Amino acid sequence: MATGALALPTMSLNSKRKAGEHGLRQGDSTTARLFLAFACFWPLMIMALFAASSPRVKTSIPGNASVPASNNLRMEIRNALDRVDIMGYGPTHPRVAVVVVGRDRQNLIASVESVFSKTDMDRIFVVTVVVDGMAEDLTLVQDLQKIDGGTIPHWHGQTPDLHNAGATQPKEEEAHGRKVHVIFNARQRGVTASRADGVEFIRLLSEKHEQAALKSPQEDLLLLLMEGGTQLESRRWLLPVTQALIVPPPLLGKEDSTVAMKLANAVSFNLEGPGKRTSFDETLAAVISESSAEDMNQNNGDSYPTPALNGAAIALRLDTYLNLPIHDESLQEAWPANLDLAMNLWLCADGIDMLEDAKVTSIDASPPAASLLPQQAARFAAAWMDETLAKKFFNAYTKTANPDMTYLEWETFQSAARQEPGFTAMTSRCRDFKWFIDRVNPELGNVLQASEELPKGKPMAANSETSAKSADAVEGNANTAERANEKTPVVPGKTPLHGERNDKERQEVDGSEEEFVIPERHDQKKPTKPLCKECLEIVQRARPVEIAYVDMSNGHREDPHRGARDTDGNFGYTHDETALRKNPPAINFMGDDLARACSKRDNNYRMLHEKVKIDFKAHAEAEKSLQKRDKIFCGIYSIESAHPRIQRIAETWGQKCDGFIVASNKTDATLNTVDIPHEGPEDYSNMWQKIRSMLSYIYDNYYEKYDWFHMGGDDLYILVENLRLYLESEEIKTAANGGIYLPDGTETTQVPLFLGRRFAYMGDMNDIFNSGGSGYTMNKAALKTLVVDGFPNLFSHAHTFSEDTMVARTFRHYNIFPYETKDENGGERYMPFMPGHHYGYRFPTDKSTDWYAKYSINIKEGLDHCAAHSVAFHYVKDEAMYRLHALLYGLCPAEPALES
Repeated sequence: MATGALALPTMSLNSKRKAGEHGLRQGDSTTARLFLAFACFWPLMIMALFAASSPRVKTSIPGNASVPASNNLRMEIRNALDRVDIMGYGPTHPRVAVVVVGRDRQNLIASVESVFSKTDMDRIFVVTVVVDGMAEDLTLVQDLQKIDGGTIPHWHGQTPDLHNAGATQPKEEEAHGRKVHVIFNARQRGVTASRADGVEFIRLLSEKHEQAALKSPQEDLLLLLMEGGTQLESRRWLLPVTQALIVPPPLLGKEDSTVAMKLANAVSFNLEGPGKRTSFDETLAAVISESSAEDMNQNNGDSYPTPALNGAAIALRLDTYLNLPIHDESLQEAWPANLDLAMNLWLCADGIDMLEDAKVTSIDASPPAASLLPQQAARFAAAWMDETLAKKFFNAYTKTANPDMTYLEWETFQSAARQEPGFTAMTSRCRDFKWFIDRVNPELGNVLQASEELPKGKPMAANSETSAKSADAVEGNANTAERANEKTPVVPGKTPLHGERNDKERQEVDGSEEEFVIPERHDQKKPTKPLCKECLEIVQRARPVEIAYVDMSNGHREDPHRGARDTDGNFGYTHDETALRKNPPAINFMGDDLARACSKRDNNYRMLHEKVKIDFKAHAEAEKSLQKRDKIFCGIYSIESAHPRIQRIAETWGQKCDGFIVASNKTDATLNTVDIPHEGPEDYSNMWQKIRSMLSYIYDNYYEKYDWFHMGGDDLYILVENLRLYLESEEIKTAANGGIYLPDGTETTQVPLFLGRRFAYMGDMNDIFNSGGSGYTMNKAALKTLVVDGFPNLFSHAHTFSEDTMVARTFRHYNIFPYETKDENGGERYMPFMPGHHYGYRFPTDKSTDWYAKYSINIKEGLDHCAAHSVAFHYVKDEAMYRLHALLYGLCPAEPALES
């Protein structure tokens, strides 16, 4: 963002018009004499223009009376004046560059026809049509070329014109220069990215015109962004829009008359009706309302501000758009994209006006946008609000749009947004959002003022039909009972019953006060190093579980045990989870791509080169030994649109798992993806139901064959050798055996272990969960507890994206808590971000301002943060999956393996 945008003068449209209309200034006698000369000789100038210019074609335009150029003196004079003013396309009458975005061919054609029939052809620089989500369509191109050739009624200045409408191509002498350019995006990119594609073409074309002396550098093109199906209502739109965005210089004053004042305003074309404006509420839903009397009276109703954009048509200067600080291409739908553009224009530029004559209609007028999804709302707050205001906004948003969302979910969404490459936080670069509330959208301020100052982090509501004994856990506000349970003192040597909260409740469960005590045994070995105090306390709070399989499928009639569907949509499909390990694909990332990726010396390289390594030596020794190795089942959740990520996982770490499956919405045996239906929609906001069905399917089909089950998303990278060695370590085997003795292999019970990256919710050490980012690892007892005990009774019908907190909450009901997984040096094994993020991360001065610092538990900085034998990283996408794999396994050219 050019910082000068904020320094530009803010003027009402009334004052802008006055600046243009009263450009003649009184001065000295020299100026007066010049005026007199101009008054005397201007008729002769007009006559000379008439003589020098050939008359236009006499024609009529449907819906208008015939207008012969030779018999209408008033129009001839007006046309001559226009030609004097605009033929050079100077700074006061810049040309218009149009971007039309859509995918419906008829809508796109209608919008382009509207531009050509309602805009002076001499003022059109180019019309760029971006067809989003469609392969090249030659028929559409031909139809647009006909319009480009002048085969619909159009205007040159004030002169109507119509070429041979019946011809495929107009006659050569009638043909215009090419003004329409079509861009096809076969893969849908969304509104923001498509607009950016169109504007980038215009920018490059403008540069070429300047280089060829066909455009003056002082001519700042007007940019008109249109939604496919939008139609300009009147030819009168261009003059007021020009006056709104460009202030002409004094005609004969002392200032440079070749340069116009250029303001950073934008014009939103009116689609809703006279006096209407678009704003938004606390849920970020569009609100169509009457403009205030104060705003309407300021400029006699000719212009008035609007807090947001309806998106149908938006006009602004090209330089204004190019200098805006952020174009968030992750915003694919129209309303989020328009909302983000509106914030750019209000907070980083000079606002948005609506004009009396800038009106449009729409073939497919979309209804007012509904509330933004939680992840979109959190992203919006992260980009434009400071922490205090974002918390108020969270309370207002959740109170109305999503009462079940927790503040942890909100902060997780914000963190995910901040990690994306295109994200930029604008709070320190532009005006404060409070300024926008106070000056532009005060209705929103009233709502936020009524909200609580700080979020309470309320739990998800659960609508499950449960037994009486678990009713307190499934009530939406039953957090008090859970927290009381968490603070129950731990008695060394004894473990509470499943679901125990206190002695009274335990009696209600089984009618006794029996305590489970780990007996002293002297015939078993102890580990060479005892568990840490905290580790032992965590282990002894959970009761050992019989690990024998219990059928919970009930004939696979209901969720979450309905099973999977094959490629034809038939239930009963069972995936071969060993297929990937038996037939691993070769890595498809070699040659120049590999060399280029390996040549980077960024923080990701530094962390993997200087600290994190795969323990190849220990792995090789374990393979040579006669001891049976633990078998690991890797489960990934994904959707069909993200299947390209699965191929990269299969080529890298996925094939190292003993069992591998991807829970998706499409079965594809070549990718190991399985369509596992679940309750509710297939979207990110319903991840809890997805994981319930996924884990139930894994339990029903693979439980008895595997020792460990690791669950994560499709942007996860697992160092499988390190994970296996960690799970086979004395520490973890002892923990699963009660925390004192090593197992001897004859055990039929096991303590549930829940391993991962521990976070303390809002810094509360009584509310710890394992982050889902790097995935979490469960032993047989933990998986069985979830599927057999937890899923039928707890949160059965809750819908939320925050599956990791829901899993932790379910485990907590049975006194199963996240195990401490740091290594002996305090390094984390499970990483919620890429290696480079942890290498460069430093604590803020005030840790309360950074969710990561606040949620993390005794973390270290830089190289010390990660364990040397880390087991997982998160946010590993696209090429990064190959790059991390190449660095870790010595696949880089002339790069030795990073052995420990």
